Amino acid sequence: MTASNKTKENIAKAFVALTEQKPINKITVREIAAKSGVTTVTFYNYFLDKYDLAIWLHVKETKKIMAKINGKYEWKNTLLEGLRYFAKNRNFMLNALNHTGGHNGFLRRVERINEELLTAEIKKKLEKKPLPSNIQYSIKIYCAGTVRVLFDWLVYGMPVPVEDLAKYFEESLPQPLHRFLLRDAKPRHAKD
Repeated sequence: MTASNKTKENIAKAFVALTEQKPINKITVREIAAKSGVTTVTFYNYFLDKYDLAIWLHVKETKKIMAKINGKYEWKNTLLEGLRYFAKNRNFMLNALNHTGGHNGFLRRVERINEELLTAEIKKKLEKKPLPSNIQYSIKIYCAGTVRVLFDWLVYGMPVPVEDLAKYFEESLPQPLHRFLLRDAKPRHAKD
C-alpha cells in the first residue's frame, strides 16, 4: 500500500470511529484530521469534505465486491457479500443516511454509485456503448429498488436474514440483466 493510500485509509478509519460516537453532521474535518494524525490541509488533499469521505468509503467497498464478478463469482455471492458489508457497518450506514442531507441525499447517491458500477460491469461484457435502453432502465430500476429495500432493512432492524435478502435480490433481478450476472442464464434474443 502506498503512503498516499495508507493516509487515506487512516483518515477513513478515524472517520468511521468518530461516527460511532456522534452524528456525521456534528463531526468536523478538524476532528477527523486530529484523530487520524494529519492536518486539515492533508484531509482536503484527499477529500472535498466529510460527505465526500462517506461516499468514498461506500464506493471503495462496493468496487471491491463488484470486482469479483468477472465470470468467476456468482451474482448471489456478490449480493451476499454486499449485504454482509452493510450489516457489519449498519451504524455507519444509518448515521450517513440520517445525517448527510436527509434520507434522499445519501440514499440517492448510493443508488447512482451502484448504477454506475453495475453499468460499467455490464458494459465490459456487452462491449457496446451506449447500452441499449432496456438494459439501462433495468439497471436503474434494479438499483433503485434494491438500495431502498436495503436501507429499509437497515433502518427497521434487519428482520430478514442476510442470506434470505440476498436470495430475494437475486430473484428480483430484471430479465434483461440475467445473461450478464447469472451464471446459468440462458441466452435470449434481447434488444441489444
